[in-house]
Amino acid sequence: MLRLFVPAMLSIMAPAIPSSAQTLPCAARERLLGLVIDQQGQARLASGEAAQGATIELFADDSGDWTLLLTLPDGRSCLLANGRNLTATRGLQPARGNPA
Repeated sequence: MLRLFVPAMLSIMAPAIPSSAQTLPCAARERLLGLVIDQQGQARLASGEAAQGATIELFADDSGDWTLLLTLPDGRSCLLANGRNLTATRGLQPARGNPA
């Protein structure tokens, strides 16, 4: 199902993407949240401040499917990545060594 998510999202967002060379699929935040939350059934797992007033958010569902969104100060959100098999750790983990 996740493999269908990105192509479907790109086709829905196509009108919202400027014709200039844009490297990330971006659209109005509410539009992307509708796809991530309503259609994919994911919930926000984490969020944080990014550079220049942007916000980054990690969404996931119980099966381990996940989506990473960047929301820009102008209200657009961009899909940075999505995938499968997300495993939440208990607290912060060291960045070195084998991931647990």
